[in-house]
Amino acid sequence: MAENPGTAIVMKTIFPVADMAEAVAFYRSLGFAVEQYDDGYAWVTHRGGEILHLGRVDTLDAAANHASAYVHVQDADAWHAGWTSDGIAATEVIDQPWGMREFTLTDPAGNLLRVGQNL
Repeated sequence: MAENPGTAIVMKTIFPVADMAEAVAFYRSLGFAVEQYDDGYAWVTHRGGEILHLGRVDTLDAAANHASAYVHVQDADAWHAGWTSDGIAATEVIDQPWGMREFTLTDPAGNLLRVGQNL
């Protein structure tokens, strides 16, 4: 195996979105900041750090979209309570057999966000 030349890797998920304005509004409704490069690309930040990117795909079928990302948080119940009290639809928070307490929500483009904390 070749030696890894770096000591750290930072990877960002790029979610496909059909309607950039709708996606920007959704992620802002979650309390995140969204910066748009243009009508086809944006990035979502939390406390000044990029957490994911949004790329427009004009032919996207939200019902067939299987993109997803896992968001690790310290208090899944607090995130869930904050979002659902603001009217964001999400599944219930449950303890999973793989050692996570988590819930999910889906953005308008069909991208799945699984949000969880270590048990």
